[in-house]
Amino acid sequence: MSQLVQIHAQMIRNHLSQDPFGVSKLIEFCALSEYGNLHYAHRLFDQIPEPNTFTWNTIIRGYASSSFPRQSLHLFIQMLKSSTYPNLYTFPFVIKACTHLVAFEEGRQVHGMVLKKGADNDVFLINGLIHLYASCGKIDAARKLFDCSCKRDLVSWNSILCGYTNCGLMEQAKTLFEEMMERDVVSWNVMINGYAKLGDIEKARELFNMMPTRNVESWNIMISAYAKCGLLESSKKLFDEMPERNVVSWSGIITAYAQEGQPTKALVVFDEMRRAQMKPNCRTIVSVLSSCAQLGALDQGKGIHIYVNQSKIKVDSIIGTALIDMYAKCGCVKNAVRIFDKLESRDVFAWTAMIGGLALNGHGKKALELFGEMEGAGVKPNAVTFVGVLCACSHCGLVEMAWHYFNTMKTVYGISPQIEHYGCMVDVLGRAGRLEEAMSFLKSSPAKVDAILWGTILGACWIHRDVKLGENVGDLLFRLEPNDSGIHVLLSNIYARVGRWDDARKVRLLMESKSLRKNPACSAIEVHGLLVMPEYTAQHLSPYSGKQSLILMPKGIPNS
Repeated sequence: MSQLVQIHAQMIRNHLSQDPFGVSKLIEFCALSEYGNLHYAHRLFDQIPEPNTFTWNTIIRGYASSSFPRQSLHLFIQMLKSSTYPNLYTFPFVIKACTHLVAFEEGRQVHGMVLKKGADNDVFLINGLIHLYASCGKIDAARKLFDCSCKRDLVSWNSILCGYTNCGLMEQAKTLFEEMMERDVVSWNVMINGYAKLGDIEKARELFNMMPTRNVESWNIMISAYAKCGLLESSKKLFDEMPERNVVSWSGIITAYAQEGQPTKALVVFDEMRRAQMKPNCRTIVSVLSSCAQLGALDQGKGIHIYVNQSKIKVDSIIGTALIDMYAKCGCVKNAVRIFDKLESRDVFAWTAMIGGLALNGHGKKALELFGEMEGAGVKPNAVTFVGVLCACSHCGLVEMAWHYFNTMKTVYGISPQIEHYGCMVDVLGRAGRLEEAMSFLKSSPAKVDAILWGTILGACWIHRDVKLGENVGDLLFRLEPNDSGIHVLLSNIYARVGRWDDARKVRLLMESKSLRKNPACSAIEVHGLLVMPEYTAQHLSPYSGKQSLILMPKGIPNS
């Protein structure tokens, strides 16, 4: 772009800025190249008094393939109002924009224009329309268009096949797949992905094994399918067997580990990815930051942040939210606030991460002030936002304000309270010593009360030395979770806190009779830039212990 701007400056100095051919080439680079700038292309386009059809098509195509497809439709409407009429190359780009927007009605209108233009036999246009209708869930309309088409190619078959699988109609998809005279790797991938989405891993693997040829996407689909079913070992085994990998392959397995609560393994695979000289994408960065947040690995998180800056990766709301979450969970609130303040646009997730981060680190009042700013900015909170708000109220002991926000969820924002919100309210009331009110609240709640909520009450009984209520809740929990060692320990501690040592000893003996042991706690720390944590795997056994080992992971990014 820097070189193109210089060329544009030379064109202006030499009075060539109105040359249709030269300007159209400038716009083409800016709108279509991965190194271009769509905003710059639009500014150039606006300076042309009478753009020709090629220039209109270029700018429409650029927006259709971007994150702003609606702008493509706006430009198409402007084109219709101008003296330039669209040609056969215009419609595919407009149809693509409609597909991205899932804009069924607009797509039908474009279809009508195609019919008036007499281009209903153009196989490229028909394929685009089939894909549009299928993406909008109008599979019957897509099938009707497919059946009426006198010209079908492999793309036509794959488009309708993809429509069936996206709608979960695997029986119809299977029938169509068997009717296909010709299949390519895309056809097989569509079917495998369809079964994978429904969680039918056996049929997906059966088709995968039958494939005459596979590409990287075939392997990626199966890796993702195993991961979604929680079969991470099978997913990693397949990953290790891949003949070649791309960034999607690496990101898929890293994300799977991060989302399944195995952040250490996610960071190990990320380290392998870097050694393989594979450049991470946005999804990889977010998953690795999430893993650092789970482990509290601040130095590694900072290393990822340095890599993002040095690689000139734009810190948008997605990466920004991940950075805020990482810094907040690692206790570095100032850095989290700094990232939040620098964000050009803040969506509900960025606001939620910052509010939750402040609440987590004991800055309850600041969290509530930020929530007020969020409402003032016109950003609608979601259910997770209110979890952070209620946690902030809990840490500050603001019981009445917590009730206000709990009621506001439903009355103002139409968000039905979930089990997490009930847990927050129980925690608020329990910390404030209003245990009877907490009990009444739980009994009257429409949500199914689980052992975790009753355990919160039991914890509050320990804080406020309420033995009678603690015994009642303890008996209830023994029926719900008879083999939970934590319940036994907590009830024993309640007795011990008020000096009832015989009762405390009885609970401990009850634990021994059930062969229950309290799960030992473990921590991850960073020593000289290395993440040190216990790991129960044979492959990393320490010579100092037969059970636990230390995994040492380098901080930061190599060559950064």
